[in-house]
Amino acid sequence: MAKNKFPTLAVILLVFGIIWLLSAVSLITIDLPWIPIVLIIIAIGMIINRYMGK
Repeated sequence: MAKNKFPTLAVILLVFGIIWLLSAVSLITIDLPWIPIVLIIIAIGMIINRYMGK
């Protein structure tokens, strides 16, 4: 595994965590019921990319 690989999963989790936190403390009002679907699609894409792509 390369050391210089971009931490995609960490960035995705960070962005969603920040959005969720800001929503929880009522700084922003976003109703995102589709976040689990987006996370599932991203995870499937990462799995496919890792095992089938180069």
